[in-house]
Amino acid sequence: MEYKRVLKDGMHFSLGKVGTILISLINTIILARLLTTTQMGQYSLFLMIVNLAVVITFTWSDNAIIRHGREEYTTSKEINKSFWARNVIIGPATALITTAIIIFRKDIAQYIGMKEEIIIFILILFIIQGIFNYINSIFQGTNQMQKSAYLLLFQKAIYLVTILALMTGFFQIDNLYAAIIFLNLSFIIVTAIQLIQFRYHQILPAKYSKQHLKKIWSYSWPHIIGFPGIYVINYIDLFVIRQFMDLEAVGTYNIAYLGFTNICTSIMLINTVMFPLLVEYKTKKNYEAIRKYLSHIPKYTFIWIILTIIGLFLSPHVIPALFSTQYVSSIPSFNILLIASIVYFIYVCLIPLVNTFDLIIYSQTFNVIKAGINIGLDFILIPKMGIIGAAYGTLVSYAVGTMLIILLLIYKRKLFLHTKEQ
Repeated sequence: MEYKRVLKDGMHFSLGKVGTILISLINTIILARLLTTTQMGQYSLFLMIVNLAVVITFTWSDNAIIRHGREEYTTSKEINKSFWARNVIIGPATALITTAIIIFRKDIAQYIGMKEEIIIFILILFIIQGIFNYINSIFQGTNQMQKSAYLLLFQKAIYLVTILALMTGFFQIDNLYAAIIFLNLSFIIVTAIQLIQFRYHQILPAKYSKQHLKKIWSYSWPHIIGFPGIYVINYIDLFVIRQFMDLEAVGTYNIAYLGFTNICTSIMLINTVMFPLLVEYKTKKNYEAIRKYLSHIPKYTFIWIILTIIGLFLSPHVIPALFSTQYVSSIPSFNILLIASIVYFIYVCLIPLVNTFDLIIYSQTFNVIKAGINIGLDFILIPKMGIIGAAYGTLVSYAVGTMLIILLLIYKRKLFLHTKEQ
């Protein structure tokens, strides 16, 4: 029965993720041809600012709904205690970040290289994407895995339709602003539909539980340390490139990094499927299933290495064909990031164990270490090597982070290798 459920959830998430990756790739191809390399750089910086706001406000506590919401749902078929406890935590953060964006709107717009009106779209996307991610976490925490599997795919599909319309020349507005407006619109449509169909009985009536507030906070607060580190790892390359090079270089590197991000999205399928399941195994004290999952990781890693080698041979031909010859200079950076995906694959296979057994403070500390390494290497290598230096910095930081996770799990192996809960 467990095997069938894992297979079913895995198939839906595989279809959803593969579809999301393919449509994201098509979207990127279209944007690369609609926008100049400079505009692509501005678009990348816009997303960098939005994602910073989302990480600081929402992302660091997203997994708490999956972790403790899943426990609550397993016993009561509700998650209202976990839901309202989390709201108490993220409410002040939302108000603070919104205020900060408004206060520093001129500086933000100048940094991106766009007019001050862009702040409106930053604020809208920040709030809507936060709600979107919240709904997705609730789906995973309440065993609505099929809905979660296709949520982002739906958004990407709507965005694809809108930018295809942009290619026709029907909309007489600047392509960059149109791309940003349509991105906002796609998230608004999907989020509105999910809110209409939402199972409100799972979160209502509102229940305040001091115990759940402590649980959510205890699980989430280490992410305050670590998730900014993840953000730094994801965006420090663009930030440092912007400091030492022009917007065109930002746009060129972003093509390589978007390819890497799509690959990472497919890899994250492992965590999306296995994290809630491992929590359930732990709750039911099914440690044999946990050990079995761990034993399969080397085999999965070998398969990924083979796929990576194939990708290295194909990238010099695929990137110019898809994105045009103006992005040929992104190929060396992409190849280095492709190699980095191997250590990232191992990391993603192991991180569900870390989260399940509440070793969050360790993993988030490791994220800070990774971020520090990435920052240091970027400032050293980018001025000397250009955008390829950013890729090397990412590779080294990911390798260090994965090694630290491996050492942690070796040290804490009694938690999940024994048949009794420690």
